[in-house]
Amino acid sequence: MAKYQKAAVIFLSIIIVLPVLYFIIPIALPFLFLAGMVYLKANYARIKGAVGERAVNKELEKLGPLFTVYHDLYVPNENGGTSQVDHVVTSPTGIFVIETKHYDGWIFGKENQRNWTQVIYKRKEKFLNPIWQNYGHIKALKGYLGEHHNYQSIIAFSSQSTLKFEDDFTSARVIQIPQLNKIIKESLSRQISEVELRGINKALEQLIIQDGKQKKMVHKRHIEAIRDKQAGNVVVKPIVKKQTLNQTEAETCPECGGKLSIKKGKYGSFYGCSGYPGCRFTAKIS
Repeated sequence: MAKYQKAAVIFLSIIIVLPVLYFIIPIALPFLFLAGMVYLKANYARIKGAVGERAVNKELEKLGPLFTVYHDLYVPNENGGTSQVDHVVTSPTGIFVIETKHYDGWIFGKENQRNWTQVIYKRKEKFLNPIWQNYGHIKALKGYLGEHHNYQSIIAFSSQSTLKFEDDFTSARVIQIPQLNKIIKESLSRQISEVELRGINKALEQLIIQDGKQKKMVHKRHIEAIRDKQAGNVVVKPIVKKQTLNQTEAETCPECGGKLSIKKGKYGSFYGCSGYPGCRFTAKIS
C-alpha cells in the first residue's frame, strides 16, 4: 500500500509542478539572460584576462626543466608597497620578466610614449606603455633579488592583436604570446651560476601565496596603494612594525599568528613572517 501512496504523491507533484514551470520559465528566462549579460559586461576584462593568463601559463609550462616559471607575484618595492608581476621565468641564461596584454585589435605605440593605443574598428583606447610598466616590475625585482643579474623584459600581446609598431624597441622585446618560448630560449650562454639560480628561486618561492584569502588581502592592498599614488595621496600608516625579539619570543608572528623565521637582508639578519607579503611584520634579533 505504501508503495502505491508514494507513486501517487510523485504523480501529483509532477502534475502540480509542470504547469507552474511552464508559465514561470518563459517569464524568468529573459531576466536570467539579462542578468547574465550584465555580469559578463561588468566582468569581461577580468574573465578575459584570467583566460589569457591560463593560456600563457600553459605555454610557459612547455619550456622544459632548465626553466622555472612563477606566476602572479607581488614583489615588494622601494615605496613600501608591491609590484604585481604577471610572470617570471628563471634559467641559467637570465631572468625573464613578462608583462602580458590580452588585447585585440591594432596596437600602436613607441618606446618613449607614456600611453599606447588600441584600435578596434573606429574605437580607440589608451593604455599605459607596458614597457614602462614592466620597467617598474624589474626595478622591484632588482631591489628584491639584486641588481647584478641578467634581467630580460618581454611584453607579450594576444595572438588576436596586430602589432603596428614603426620602430624597433631597445629595452624590451614586444611580441605575441605564441612567440614567447622561442624568445626565451634564444639566449644560449650562461649568465647565472647554479648557486645564484638556487638562491633566486628560493627567494621567489617566498613570494608565492597559496592561501586564497591572503592573496585577496595582498591584492586589495596593492590596488589601494596604486590608487593612493594616482591620487597623489601619502600613506602615513606604517605597514611594517619593527621591534626587537629574543630567541624564545621569535616563534610566532604577533601580527597574524604565522611562523617567524630568520631572513637575510641588506642590513643583516632579521626575523620575518612566513605569511609575507600578506603580513609584513619584521623584528630585529636581540
